[in-house]
Amino acid sequence: MCPLASNSKINNQLINEFCEYLEYERQYSSHTVENYLRVVQQFSNFLTITNQKSLTEVDTSDIAGFMASLKTVFHLMRVSQLNRLSALKNFYRYLRKKGKIQKNPCDGIGGLKEEKSLPTFFSQSEINRFLDALEDRFRKKPNFLHARDRALFEILYSSGLRVGEVVGLKTNDLNFHQKTLKVRGKGGKERIVPFNQKAHQAIRDYLVFRQPKEPIQELFLNYLQRPLTTRGVRVILNKLFGEIGMVKKASPHTFRHSFASHFLSGGAEMRIVQEALGHSSLSTTQIYTHLNWDNMKKVYEKAHPRSHKKED
Repeated sequence: MCPLASNSKINNQLINEFCEYLEYERQYSSHTVENYLRVVQQFSNFLTITNQKSLTEVDTSDIAGFMASLKTVFHLMRVSQLNRLSALKNFYRYLRKKGKIQKNPCDGIGGLKEEKSLPTFFSQSEINRFLDALEDRFRKKPNFLHARDRALFEILYSSGLRVGEVVGLKTNDLNFHQKTLKVRGKGGKERIVPFNQKAHQAIRDYLVFRQPKEPIQELFLNYLQRPLTTRGVRVILNKLFGEIGMVKKASPHTFRHSFASHFLSGGAEMRIVQEALGHSSLSTTQIYTHLNWDNMKKVYEKAHPRSHKKED
């Protein structure tokens, strides 16, 4: 039995008919039906409070006002806002299908993108601790695995590569003279990225031990001297974290995030970081500005002419 959704007779009738449509024509689960009706009821109540409109009289501004209230009054997360907008879109799609309205008022609402959580990254001291430990490990016992691990993570951090990009590197992608790598990124796009002196030396040391039984183009190999996989890199990182005693949760991608954050903190321009990371859109790169807010505040306080205290 479908519940009545508001005090308005017209709205109640529309919602009950929508309920029957969901249950019998679309055969949605009772949980889904309940969620849809709850949203439509909430919107109906919103209309009663704001402008006394029926559900068939609304326009895009009413939908926009409701969405704004979800954020400012109810403080809902973006994903919850998206779910409610989706429910209203389905409700008004149904009303239009039945000829009760001519236009879906939700069509004028721009898409709400899900909020992106800030990426995890290492502090400068954390990255130094990890990479210095790998270098000490190699110096104490020079062998293939110790040399490879050191070179692998020096490259991940110095060049900001995706894990798929680093395992896809070929030996002929290295340019030792210019200290650059040719990287094949998403969509097969190629870019040239630099690597630093630490990575340069680590790769040099690694190549001494890299001796596959047959010609293999891939730069980084596993313990069988076969091409390393992305899963293999994750396994290696987890093992190293346990050995070194690092407690922070991290993935190979954390080195990429750290590269971007530290590069920006050091004064690199956003466009340069975008090109180094291989981002097609600058908006993707801009998330890293949030990671450097403390540094940005210090720069602001030092550089902005009205941020200084006036002297007497």
